[in-house]
Amino acid sequence: MKQTQANESNNYIISLIEDGDDLILPLPERLLEEAGWNEGDILDWSNNGNGSWTLTKITPVTPEEEEAWKELERKNNI
Repeated sequence: MKQTQANESNNYIISLIEDGDDLILPLPERLLEEAGWNEGDILDWSNNGNGSWTLTKITPVTPEEEEAWKELERKNNI
């Protein structure tokens, strides 16, 4: 069951999708657009300690870091 809800403060409740041993977090298009994110962006997950999480886009600073992320994605078939 896919469930996505947004309230007035832009908090989202999203149901995970099981894919074998993996879990997929489908981010709503509205959220992607508002955050300026695109498919393939690398996101940092920060535990807020209250049952919620904050996602922040990671922008590689150097070409070497960017290549390291691409290599990691290739290894993990992302």
